[in-house]
Amino acid sequence: MGERILVIQREALPAGLPRRGFWPCSETVALDSMQTYRFMDRDQAEKDPSFKQIIPYIVLRCGDSVFRYWRTKKAGESRLHHLYSIGVGGHINERDVNLFSSSVGEILKEAAMRELQEEVVVPTGSRPQFQGLLNDDETEVGQVHLGMVFSCEVDRERVTIRETGALGRGEWIQPHALLDGVEYETWSEILIRDGLMSADRRT
Repeated sequence: MGERILVIQREALPAGLPRRGFWPCSETVALDSMQTYRFMDRDQAEKDPSFKQIIPYIVLRCGDSVFRYWRTKKAGESRLHHLYSIGVGGHINERDVNLFSSSVGEILKEAAMRELQEEVVVPTGSRPQFQGLLNDDETEVGQVHLGMVFSCEVDRERVTIRETGALGRGEWIQPHALLDGVEYETWSEILIRDGLMSADRRT
């Protein structure tokens, strides 16, 4: 049996969620859609658009700057190789469920912190804050994934890339300079386009 990851049924998605875009909402609204979650074999989930794989997606902020990095060909997901990203994230799997994280909200936060700490070094006590949902039903990959977007304020001097083989070119950049001609993964493009990086949404 392969990796088993957390999914929800498409029919459980909030009514206001756009077909493609970032949708600001409360954490309560997002968690309501996850109450009937289940774990499914990842290979099966990738082929079944009646389910959405839940992906915590964390944007690192420091004042007016955003952390950006580049995925090498050693990164796990081949479809994201050689693309820039402003989000750190990954699947929720069964190891994120334990005696101390039994509710869906606790499972989500546990997974978000695990993904963050696996890919980058962040200061102790960093706490991602929920921002909204990220959806893209216009691509084959996006049809089977749903992003739970977080923003995390950190001290830039204390952030480094942990997975140096898979990630590189880490840098802090101001939001207005993000569109400088580099090629982003789709979710990062959507967040930049839909204005999550603007100062009025910074937590």
